[in-house]
Amino acid sequence: MNAFCNPAEFLGIPCKIPVPLDAVEEMRRMVIGETGPREDWVSNDFSKIANDAYMQIGSPALTLGNAWEVFTAMSNVIHTFS
Repeated sequence: MNAFCNPAEFLGIPCKIPVPLDAVEEMRRMVIGETGPREDWVSNDFSKIANDAYMQIGSPALTLGNAWEVFTAMSNVIHTFS
């Protein structure tokens, strides 16, 4: 998050573009209406495999700080199922 707030510290440039709040709210309404139930994003077969993998790695609480580690651990377990 520090690179986002202070890009110059990381040899970056500030690229944030101000977006009117009403536009953000409208986009959120569109996305929520279009996505539907999240369970439909993957097949029932994959959902079971992913849930089994998550259980096998101990069902850790998900945070922004550990999401990639959890994904990697689950991916490693899923590859062993194949």
